[in-house]
Amino acid sequence: MGSAYSAVSTADDTDLLARAVKHPPTVCRSATFHGKLPIIRNPVHTDTINSIGPVRPGMILTASSDTTVGLINVDTGEMVTRWRGHTKSVTKVAYKLSQTKHFVLSGSRDHTAKLWAFNSDEPKQTYQHDGPVTAVCNLLDNQIATGSRDTFVRIFDVESTKPLLEKSINRNLVTHLARIPNTQLLVQTSEDRITRIYDSSSLEIVKEFPIKSHIQYHCSLSNDGRFCATTSGGTNGDGCDITIYDMRQQKQYATLKGHSETVRCAVFLPQTITCKKLLLSCGDDKSIRLWSVDDSRCQWYEASPTGTALTSCYGFGDGNIVIAGHDAAFAHMKMNGRAGVPFLHTMSLQSMESERTPFH
Repeated sequence: MGSAYSAVSTADDTDLLARAVKHPPTVCRSATFHGKLPIIRNPVHTDTINSIGPVRPGMILTASSDTTVGLINVDTGEMVTRWRGHTKSVTKVAYKLSQTKHFVLSGSRDHTAKLWAFNSDEPKQTYQHDGPVTAVCNLLDNQIATGSRDTFVRIFDVESTKPLLEKSINRNLVTHLARIPNTQLLVQTSEDRITRIYDSSSLEIVKEFPIKSHIQYHCSLSNDGRFCATTSGGTNGDGCDITIYDMRQQKQYATLKGHSETVRCAVFLPQTITCKKLLLSCGDDKSIRLWSVDDSRCQWYEASPTGTALTSCYGFGDGNIVIAGHDAAFAHMKMNGRAGVPFLHTMSLQSMESERTPFH
């Protein structure tokens, strides 16, 4: 890991950014871009962080294979609250505000989804599936959605363990669920390689996009609900792409290629650095990438600051970014820009690997 930080380019900031514009896919800089090394912290989890979910700027939820759910202060890296109750790996996590009360929704390989109150160690509610729960999603009012490898998508009222609605589709091993903002529509990805849109009020299928060549692992929506990004499995550059769909026209808009292994997560970034719509992605190739959705080009490439495969990423509106992955990896990064060109700088990181290998 030390070598990842030791190769510091002699190019100054202006040269680097000029090169980023001319050759965006090849630009890679370590966290030493500003000559300031990141803060190294002890990991707050003891296994892979599978998913992260925002609460508000500076606070983020984590779902870990160590069977716990955490609330982490991004600035300090400290675990503010930890919830224990799942008996197997926690796969997904989401924040829910219901009637002025704050809740955490988690899904696990123990075949359950759980709803937790912020001020309680015990789950408020437990929702059952017949397979690992691999997707949880916050809906409007008091409703939530869950998805599982048992092929079911279910809608629950938070006060009841009996599903309001459920739908099973053969071979539909759910990988992720996301709500289209300001609508009652749900987007779902699956191991059957099909991305679907449901009406959450009936679970009727509104749209099925053409089948892809590889498993679709994650989906996310832009804040305005116009675009949806899905990520693809693959290896050695076969697959390993991100598909952008236009939700208004309900057709494919663009394909982003550059990752060399499975892309685990891609999220749209609210930002004011550039007029371009930006996307952040990470995956098994241990890289982080910034993309321009408008022209499908990679704007910035960064090796994983923890040296591990990455599972999840999120960007806040103030430019702060969180990356998480294997070996309890959790990194706080900052997106800045010069001359309209975005770049990343690692502020702090923690992982079991960094704990084993002293930073030089």
